[in-house]
Amino acid sequence: MEMNYRVVDKEKYYRSGVFRHFTEDCKCSTSMTARIDVTDMVEHSKRTGTKFYINFLYLLSKVLNSRDDYKMGYLWQSEELICYDSIHPIQYVFHKDTETCTPVYTTYYEDYEVFYRNAVYDVERAKKTREYGLDMMNHPNWFDN
Repeated sequence: MEMNYRVVDKEKYYRSGVFRHFTEDCKCSTSMTARIDVTDMVEHSKRTGTKFYINFLYLLSKVLNSRDDYKMGYLWQSEELICYDSIHPIQYVFHKDTETCTPVYTTYYEDYEVFYRNAVYDVERAKKTREYGLDMMNHPNWFDN
């Protein structure tokens, strides 16, 4: 998959002070946690016979792709702040028999039907392997959930 991004001018970035602190003083990454009411989504999933988790994954991906701030990365080697055109989810399939998991890479598509169909296919394919297969080198614009 091609990774398209644009370089962000760090000095003109509206959060340049915060960016400088967390890249020079702390050198850390970010994560987000939020409490949300998923009652309507549970009902929708039951009513439509679709998988709740994949529906949730679609909405999460859609939200994260809606703001440039959520699609940013930092290339340490070139010291460039970048913004990807899009980011994609990684989910995991747990294998009870081996107590291991396999990462599942699903490309985000704004079209729900395309995303849902691909995500279901990706999960079913991952269930057939016991390979760990985490490949962050070739998937820098992917997010864990």
